[in-house]
Amino acid sequence: MGFITPALLGGAALVAVPLLLHLVMRRQPRKLVFPALQFVRKRQQANRRRLNLRHWLLLALRCLLIAGLAFALARPTLKGTGLRGKEGAPLAVALVVDNSLRMQYIHENRNRQQQATDMAHWLVKRLPANSEVAVMDRSRLSGGFVVDISTAEARLSNLTPESNPRSLEIVVQEAIQLVADRTDHRQEVFLFSDMAAAEWTEEAIESIRELLLKSPDVRIYVVDVGVEDTQNMALGKLKLRNNILRPGQPLHLEVPVKATGMSDDPLAEIFLSTSAEQAVKRGQRHVQLSEDGNGQITFELGDLSLGTHQGYVRLATRDPLEVDNTRYFSVEVRPPAQILLLGENVKDTLFLHEALSPELISDRSDVQYVCTSEIFSQAANLQLENYAVVCLLDPPPLSENFWQRIIQYASNGGGVGVFLGHRARLNGFNETIVQQLLPGKLKLRSRYATYLRPRNFAHPALAGLKDYAENIPWKVYPVWKYWEFADLAADVYVVARFANDRPALLERPLGRGRILCLTTPISDPLEPQGREPWNLLPTGPEPWPFVAISNQLCGYLAQQDTESLGFFAGEIVTLRLAPKQGVSNYVLRDPGGESIRRTLPPGENAIRIGTTHALGNYRVVSGGNSGNLERGFSINASPDLSRLHRIDLEQLTNALPQERVEIAQTLKDVELYVDIGRSGRELFSWVITLVALVWSTEHLLSNRFYRSAA
Repeated sequence: MGFITPALLGGAALVAVPLLLHLVMRRQPRKLVFPALQFVRKRQQANRRRLNLRHWLLLALRCLLIAGLAFALARPTLKGTGLRGKEGAPLAVALVVDNSLRMQYIHENRNRQQQATDMAHWLVKRLPANSEVAVMDRSRLSGGFVVDISTAEARLSNLTPESNPRSLEIVVQEAIQLVADRTDHRQEVFLFSDMAAAEWTEEAIESIRELLLKSPDVRIYVVDVGVEDTQNMALGKLKLRNNILRPGQPLHLEVPVKATGMSDDPLAEIFLSTSAEQAVKRGQRHVQLSEDGNGQITFELGDLSLGTHQGYVRLATRDPLEVDNTRYFSVEVRPPAQILLLGENVKDTLFLHEALSPELISDRSDVQYVCTSEIFSQAANLQLENYAVVCLLDPPPLSENFWQRIIQYASNGGGVGVFLGHRARLNGFNETIVQQLLPGKLKLRSRYATYLRPRNFAHPALAGLKDYAENIPWKVYPVWKYWEFADLAADVYVVARFANDRPALLERPLGRGRILCLTTPISDPLEPQGREPWNLLPTGPEPWPFVAISNQLCGYLAQQDTESLGFFAGEIVTLRLAPKQGVSNYVLRDPGGESIRRTLPPGENAIRIGTTHALGNYRVVSGGNSGNLERGFSINASPDLSRLHRIDLEQLTNALPQERVEIAQTLKDVELYVDIGRSGRELFSWVITLVALVWSTEHLLSNRFYRSAA
């Protein structure tokens, strides 16, 4: 129990007034002479007892009336179980508002962020004028205490959804530390959140608990604005088979779908546009959901012209959280990749040349590769930087200058394919300079018959074979001879093996480039002169497996899979430039249509963009009508925003220090904890009602007593 104006309790001393009046105005008995005094004395004693009882009752009511009035004017308050701070000290309050995209969930025609900011506005208006207030959210900038209450209200009104939010744990820690520094203030943190379990990991709860133990004066009110039974239909992370396409290559994408609290199969639509077009719907299909609410969408589009193509996949179904119903993508269709095929003679390049760029095809508009066949003796006259890939077909020992040029080419980002065969020699290929390219030192030529048998198609070099790998009759393409290595270098990865589990295809990175080494050749004819063939890979009964593998390997070496054009919000976007592209400035066009001109420092070989918070498709343009540069990339929200499962509130309060944290779900809960916790619940209305009842009772009794006495 406490009092807001305890000085007025002194008014209770006025209870002496009715006591004095009682003594002064006490009625004196009249003296009458009666002959029968015995009966008179008995009557006098009875009347006196009744009169004294009435007087004492009225006196008690009048004293209680005055004391009660003084008690009410002192404004008594009842201290409850709410959070209490330092009595009489000013407030240091940090308001933490979760403004992640998940807070855009709509319930009862309002999203969760609107609900949170409305409750925060209500709270700010109730703060004393001398309070220090900080408004914090999950954006990159952390706010300190604002100048005044009106500034705090303005910041709350200007909060916008954050597509790349900081960890809620970090923001709460900053809020605790901020108010804890005000040691002469009452320290309070208000957190407005939907209480998604994804934010309240065991590690996050433990770190907040430890910080609260170090800050014993800080109290936290967690204001829950979430929804118990959520419903949502969400698209997961969009996966493109290739970000960089060649003419005739289809656009293939897959998107997972997750339904929460909804069972109807949704309709998915795909829209596509080029730089000069609006987005056009290119397809739709219903998604079949499993019993646990999971599904998968697959779209494949062909006939894409050269240039940048951007689009999005959208769920036509409406749900409370629509921000995760759309996923954006960008792809580029580039001219055919230039492939240099080097052999001891031109015949060595024939099979791979026909697999990549068949001469029988009259329409060359859909050719993905343009192949140039040369012999090793002429390599010194070639400009390697003009080619995306250089393939060494059954190379013999070559000069140190040749290997040095190949190493430099790969380091600058080129792709090198080494297909070892009968011309390789231990003394030529185990030299130090050659070992920078090869997976390890050559050991021997194995003569144990086997066949190529890839088992893992997750590697990008073989990912395109995944859908029909089981239909490839690997056994009918025997391998009789292949090279084995003594010890593999630490940075070598085995992409595929033979059926006997020996390494067949190995990858080794070098600088910005890639090197693939196949331990058996792909240039042996069916009946080579003077020797036996090493395998039937290019000359087997069906040519299509060799064609498919050749296209996959060269596409991987050309790095048409590596340059990502899809990013999450907040990530730094990197777009590599060609060595002679000569870009000094460019224009960035965001999804809203706003254009921002930027300058590229001299010597830069890539454009790096960090301002990527708006979701959608972006364009990077340079060179005006000459089209020196026209690229695109897409920004999507993290799939984590669709995780709406809530944490158990009792579990949270039990994990944090007792009597330091309170959970509120309505404004009444907040008002209860705040009012009782700071100044106590005022009892004026109750006390003044009791005073009125006492006064009424005294009035009724006095009228009755005095009327009967008269």
